[in-house]
Amino acid sequence: MTNQDIIKKAKSTDAVGFEKWLSKKDLSYEWLDVTLTDFNDGPYCIVIENPLGSAEFLDILFMDGKFQND
Repeated sequence: MTNQDIIKKAKSTDAVGFEKWLSKKDLSYEWLDVTLTDFNDGPYCIVIENPLGSAEFLDILFMDGKFQND
């Protein structure tokens, strides 16, 4: 899976759906900033370990459920 695949999915869903998708795909990730009661309320900033095994990470930001990286 490439970073472009991950970004494509992030663009097509909200923060809640994206987090569920990451878990389902068994991708390693860590929250930096998130509203735990509702991922679609406020910021949802997540760092995903590069699935291709490199040392790079992919940062994804949602605000109020909407993808913000564009």
